Amino acid sequence: MFIEDDRGSIKTGKYADFLLLNKDVLTCPVTEIHDAKPAATYFEGQKVFSR
Repeated sequence: MFIEDDRGSIKTGKYADFLLLNKDVLTCPVTEIHDAKPAATYFEGQKVFSR
C-alpha cells in the first residue's frame, strides 16, 4: 500500500491507531485478562474514546 512513511510504527509525525486498556494483559494473571476494559482509543493519532 506504500503507506509505511505514515503508518506502521509509533513515531513523531506518523498516524497512530491504538487501544489503551485499564490493566496490563501481558503481566496480569491469566484469570484476569477477561476483566480488561478499554481506557482510551486513538484513531489516526486522535483520541476518539476515553473513560
